[in-house]
Order: sequence, then structure tokens, then C-alpha cells
Amino acid sequence: MMDSTLEFSRQKEDLVRTVRSLQVASQNTLQKAVPLLSSQPGLGLLKPSHVHQLSKKTTQVCRELEDVGNLLLFRQDELAQKISVPGNGGASSLHWCSDGTLYVCGDNGPYIHLLNSHGKTTQTFHCCDDVLFLPDCVTMTRFGAVAVTDISEGLVRIYSPNSHPPWIKVGGIFKSPKGIAVDSSGRLLVAEYTSGEVQAFHVDRANRIHGVKKVLGLRGPQYICSTPDGRFAVSEECGDVKLFTANLKLSGSLSETYQHEFGNPTGICSDPEGNILVADVQKRNITLFPPSGSPICIVSQGLCKPTGITCSHFGLLYVADSGDNCVKVYKYRAKPYYTPVSPRRSGEAPS
Repeated sequence: MMDSTLEFSRQKEDLVRTVRSLQVASQNTLQKAVPLLSSQPGLGLLKPSHVHQLSKKTTQVCRELEDVGNLLLFRQDELAQKISVPGNGGASSLHWCSDGTLYVCGDNGPYIHLLNSHGKTTQTFHCCDDVLFLPDCVTMTRFGAVAVTDISEGLVRIYSPNSHPPWIKVGGIFKSPKGIAVDSSGRLLVAEYTSGEVQAFHVDRANRIHGVKKVLGLRGPQYICSTPDGRFAVSEECGDVKLFTANLKLSGSLSETYQHEFGNPTGICSDPEGNILVADVQKRNITLFPPSGSPICIVSQGLCKPTGITCSHFGLLYVADSGDNCVKVYKYRAKPYYTPVSPRRSGEAPS
């Protein structure tokens, strides 16, 4: 242990020394160059090729520094807890709430489980209206109600405990709803698997749909998530992860932006800093895509069949591993986004 600690200290010293050397060199260059550029006519012996070369090197150094910062911030394969899901099977979809609770959509079971910050089930929502149904994905509406998709029946349902039956069918415009999420404006986003669409609409307190808009041309959209900047991301089966603006305009894809090759992207989520996390069921890993810098594989081993994922404000990643019939909790960030007030209210899983 002593040797390992000493080695870490030496690595940190080397890195700090390197960064400070870059800082000193750049400051010295600025002190020499700025007065000359401000007062002297012409550019001396400086040619456009020199400027171009400097620009390329500077861009590369800046990107490498961003990568170093990200690699220092995040952690890999730090499994904190395994949560067994009640009933037969595991979980297919997850939704984390800011109060530390976790909604778990059962895999091949007609139920939604509500888990507290310690992974204990505190409530179970049985999925039954006229008959039992199997939920595919779960989220929370802007009014705090549980909403699920049912791809086999082509329905979106919202839980209303004061109604009979308690699951209210929303609209009749769906064919194969798979993923579901809520964007920054409170709209429900529903991924239509077979038709390759995303439907965006508002739902009022009476569970009526307003202002339906669509995104077309997707290939087997599965899961969907919103991002802090108002955009949203959609995973395509055996394809890519597409990014859209709040106006439902395609803004790019993760494979093109980051030069990343997916196997079969499934669950996706976004954290408070705008990092997009993607589960790949074929590669059995979780990759984080930062707003700047290169992708980082934060879970590289120990997964059987990762499907839905969600993350907390405390640096925890929850993974529904339907191949292992459990929810796996990873510490993917060195420091939480917010410091918990107390263990009971933190939303942290036990170490």
C-alpha cells in the first residue's frame, strides 16, 4: 500500500510539473509576442505556415489537457452496490429522482418498484388496468406522476392513484412506444421503435395531449434522454446515438462527433454537467461522452446485458443489468456534483 501511494504521489507531481511548465512557457511567449505584435510593423520572419503549425499544435495540446482533466475526474469499474430486484427477472429501465429515490421498471414483470437511497423497495406499482401489462420504460412527468410505455399494446400510461383503474391511457397516437423521457420544458418524449419516430408533446393535469410534434427518419429508436442544455439524445438499435435540439432539429450524432463506433447502444442518460452516458449491450460497457474531450469508458467489465441507465447528482451511475437480474451501482465520478447534507438524504448507495 505504501509503495502504491508513493507511486501515485510521484505521478501527481510529474503531472503538476508538466502543466506548470506549459503555463510558464505560454506566459513567456505572450510577454514577448504581444508587445511586438502591437507596435512593430510587419511580421518579421513569421510566415503563414508557422501560424498554421502553431494553431494545429495548440489545438492538440488543448484537447490533450481536456482529456487529462476528464481522466482525473472520472473513475472506471468502481462497483459500489448490487441491488436485487423483487419478483422474477431484473430491470429494463430506470429513473432517478433528486430526492434519492429510484424507479425500476421490471424486466418481464408487470410492476414498477420504488427504491429508497439504500436500495430497499418502499413501494410497488402493479401494472394493471383492464388486464396486466408489461412496461418497457419509465419516467416522471413534470407533475411528478409515473409514466410508462407499453410497446406490445402501443400505449403510454400515466399512474393516477385516485383513478380506477389507476393507470390512465394517454392518447391513441402510438404504434410501438419504447423509450420515454421528459425534456427541460416538461414535454414527454416518446421513441417509436418500428416507425422510427420520436413524438414530443405536453400532457396537462387531466392527462390530455397538446402540441404533438415529431422527429422522423430514425432507425429502431430505443431509449431517449434530455440534456441540461435543452437538447435530447436517442439511441438507435445496432446503430448510433442521435442528438436533437429543443426544436427537434438533428444536431449531430455521437459516432460522428467523437469518432466512436457503437455495437448496439441501448440505455442513455445525461448528468448535470452535460456528459452523455451510453450503455452498449453488444460491447457490454458504458461510455461517457463529455461536452469537450474524448470519450471515456467508465464501465468496461462486469456487465452481462446492460439496458436502461440513469445517474444521480452524487456521482453514481445506476445500470439495469437484465442479464444478471439486478441493478448495479457504480461510482463513476471522483467527487459528487453536490455535497450530501446527510447520509439519509444523500441518494448515495452504501459503499
